[in-house]
Amino acid sequence: MKKRYFSLFLIGAVFFIILSPELSHSDVIVLQNGEKLIGTIERLEMDTVTLSTGYSEPIKIQSTMIARIFTNNPVEVQMLDGQILKGLLKTTEDGNIVIDSSEGRAATSVDWTRIKAINPPPPQPKKWDGSIAIGAAMQSGNTDRTSASVSAQAVRKTEKDRFSLRVMHNYAEEDDELTTRNTFGALKYDYFFTKVLYGYLGVELLNDKFKDLNLRVVVGPGIGYQIWDDEIKTLLFEAGLAYFSEDLDEGDDDSWITARLAGDFSYKLMDTIIFTDNLVVYPNLEDTGEYQLRNEAAITSALSENWALRLSNIVEYDSDPPQDVKETDIYWILALQYSF
Repeated sequence: MKKRYFSLFLIGAVFFIILSPELSHSDVIVLQNGEKLIGTIERLEMDTVTLSTGYSEPIKIQSTMIARIFTNNPVEVQMLDGQILKGLLKTTEDGNIVIDSSEGRAATSVDWTRIKAINPPPPQPKKWDGSIAIGAAMQSGNTDRTSASVSAQAVRKTEKDRFSLRVMHNYAEEDDELTTRNTFGALKYDYFFTKVLYGYLGVELLNDKFKDLNLRVVVGPGIGYQIWDDEIKTLLFEAGLAYFSEDLDEGDDDSWITARLAGDFSYKLMDTIIFTDNLVVYPNLEDTGEYQLRNEAAITSALSENWALRLSNIVEYDSDPPQDVKETDIYWILALQYSF
């Protein structure tokens, strides 16, 4: 009889070990209502955990419904700041997630809100992101006025580098007399030494008939610091040196060495409204007190997924302009924008 009971006890213990989720190779999710789900955590994306069970379709669970989580296999955790941590997961009594220690790292406790993804898919080759904007106006009667503006920008960013391109052309005439014609272009390559610090090489070009400019060229390297870069806001500052050259139509051509100080900021004010501002200042290092400035601010209001209205304000300032040329030019441009 004793042998029979012992045999039953032994069989029960074996089944308990096999079926017990904490001791098996399965991951465990305990919901807020106490329900326990057993399977393999495939990933966490957009605050949704996907759990495969082997006996049904993958189960999707909102992270806010999870009280505790345990993994029996190491997972890859991607933080909002870009940091990647690998290890087993478990939940502490205070609700934080603990990622077990790994080589060169102690166990790390994090809050759910700091986790961007678990087992994120391999990064796809980065494509170009950008937009094209077209604005135009026409008036006839006492005054015949026509104006047009075309601009385009594109950015391609990977974990290690970023390439950006911008171009804008403005044209206007009044009573058959040309009043505005200028073209601005910029190319810049950034290489990231860390997630926030990068070096850059940039080229900026400007042609403006009414500034006596056949071509202005600014080219040079520098250092940048990326403070913010997420879906809501971006902020960066740059400082460097540049070769500044002006080919004038009537005045004397000139060139000099200048500093380059720049800032780039964007903020999503609402789901459909984004404010951006790009400022570049060129202090002349060979003639103290002289400088050029370009500031481009814009508010973009989405009309649909790809279409938006864009209102831009551009200010260009030259502390020492050519003869008969004003120091300041200000443009207001309302355009229809298509994003890709």
